Amino acid sequence: MKKLICVAVFGMALGLTSCGSDDVVDFACDQARDALRASVQTSIDAYNANTSSTSLCEAARTAIETYKSNECGDGAFDQILADLPDCSTVGDDN
Repeated sequence: MKKLICVAVFGMALGLTSCGSDDVVDFACDQARDALRASVQTSIDAYNANTSSTSLCEAARTAIETYKSNECGDGAFDQILADLPDCSTVGDDN
């Protein structure tokens, strides 16, 4: 009987520590972060293909800033954002 109680207590303790709500949030953010990163990278790639486009520069900047402001975002694109020029000086979309 003591063994059964010990196993039950150990199982409950393990369950309470390994199934926290933060695990669910982390998993959800991991999934969302991958999708968000892909869309940001697409915007960056489009700008890199045409660095004279004001609208592509602004789109890349906006995509990175939106990514960073998302609760699942991180600083993965901080250096790229810092390296982007002032989009108003980039060029012309004509």
